[in-house]
Amino acid sequence: MNDNTPMPATRIYADFNGLVDGPRNPQRLAVVLDTWGSLRDLANAGLILREGLPLIAVDWSDDEEDLEGHGTAQYDHDAQWWVIEFDELGVRYVPAGDRSLVNEFLCVQCRLPIRGLSSSAICKPGQPCPYCGTSVLGPFMPPPAP
Repeated sequence: MNDNTPMPATRIYADFNGLVDGPRNPQRLAVVLDTWGSLRDLANAGLILREGLPLIAVDWSDDEEDLEGHGTAQYDHDAQWWVIEFDELGVRYVPAGDRSLVNEFLCVQCRLPIRGLSSSAICKPGQPCPYCGTSVLGPFMPPPAP
């Protein structure tokens, strides 16, 4: 694979109640990546957010369909959070996908499972992986200052 080959988009959970204007293109919608599910899915995929990373945001709509939006990761420097800024198709309804509960949380760096993490425990800023010391918030780290 050469350096010009596009990276396939990774599907992650995002709370579609957090829709905002895109930081790069305010004419497009974006969803804020600030939930336990987003963090868990990024860590389990071994991804640290970076500008332009292709992602697919997914949220449950009802028993038969999900909300989905394709886009790229963008850092909103004003709000100091990451979003997925959607492409020109925006948000769409798709048939419901796999809804199996995911209980595992892998360290984004060493890829070992971190035991005892939950949505309430994750709120401790800088909590390290017990194996390698990487912050469990590693996937959400802001980009380097320009």
